[in-house]
Amino acid sequence: MGFRNRSDAGRRLGDRLQFLRSEDVVVLGLPRGGVPVAVEVARALRAPLDVILVRKLGVPAQPELGLGAIGESGARVINPDVVRYAHVSEAQIAEVEQKERAELQRRAQRFRGDAPHVSLAGRIAVIVDDGIATGSTARAACQVARALGAAAVVLAVPVAPPSTDRALRGDADEVICLEMPDHFQAIGEWYEDFAQTSDEEVVTLLRAGQADDGQEEQVRERQADGPQGNVPDQATDGQAEPAAEQAPSGQGAGESRGELDGLVAMMPFAAGLGIVLDAAAPGEVRGRMAWAPERCTSGGILHGGVLMALADSLGGICAFLNLPPGALTATTSSATVFTRAVRSGEVTAVTRPLHVGRTVIVVQTDLSDDAGRRVAQVTQTQAVLAGRG
Repeated sequence: MGFRNRSDAGRRLGDRLQFLRSEDVVVLGLPRGGVPVAVEVARALRAPLDVILVRKLGVPAQPELGLGAIGESGARVINPDVVRYAHVSEAQIAEVEQKERAELQRRAQRFRGDAPHVSLAGRIAVIVDDGIATGSTARAACQVARALGAAAVVLAVPVAPPSTDRALRGDADEVICLEMPDHFQAIGEWYEDFAQTSDEEVVTLLRAGQADDGQEEQVRERQADGPQGNVPDQATDGQAEPAAEQAPSGQGAGESRGELDGLVAMMPFAAGLGIVLDAAAPGEVRGRMAWAPERCTSGGILHGGVLMALADSLGGICAFLNLPPGALTATTSSATVFTRAVRSGEVTAVTRPLHVGRTVIVVQTDLSDDAGRRVAQVTQTQAVLAGRG
């Protein structure tokens, strides 16, 4: 279906969330793109609006790869699997965290000034973004909201991959998503206007949202004093959005792109082959690789080993995302069926888990050419190994 812009997505999301209107709710937008969506949700629910600030902790040698995240009031989330794989020490984590906490404080001051964040203690936190790619930022935001005292956490987005609900189970009490397309590629593809949101726009939107909340409170007070007649709706439904620089076509949030690139960067061989990851969740991993002369056998046909490497790389990522805490993985068997030669263009790969067990994870990867024709299918068994101490 798609959305005209973030405000349109927010209005539709607000309609979907009407079951929360009578609850004690705080709407929290993820800066920057989630805030225009959150403004409309807060208006629809007549709820307080705030931002939830989360900073990714990047691996020192690969800053685009997140090893954890931090939030306000000392909230801290660490991914032990990434720490183990990347061999990051506690001292290195502390150094990265110190830098990111300074930036977190700067952003809090930028967005709120001297005002404190809205209290979440005992309330329902509705965390809103303009979409989900990897889910890492949303997961951290849910955990930060709990650390700040939220009684329940609802994650609400306009669009996300089909596996989002499963991937974020345990982090959010409920996931509300308007669109979960089977062939999800990038958040921006689902918006006619996916212009970047600046810090200045976030500040303006927050002030407008807080003013609306204050007006609603005045309305409630007047209604409690006695009949006042018809009170006009304070929401500016047709209000134009501030202009902003257009984001690159088909590109989602920069942090999401960095997380995807970071997963590939964990495997230097895959990165050297030019493999690009487009989506990564426990239920599905999508990636691609371009044809190139140096990757070919005789007659300009893409080498079968290259296709197997693409499948093995995505299979490893899929297994990694399905591992229990502290475990490692390694490929133990791989069966490939080739069905068509590739002489140009790009190969697209989609990996899905067939079985996720305590000792093995079985994944299957379908590889297709530019015309959508299958060129190979690879089935892999990945061992689930105990982590090194």
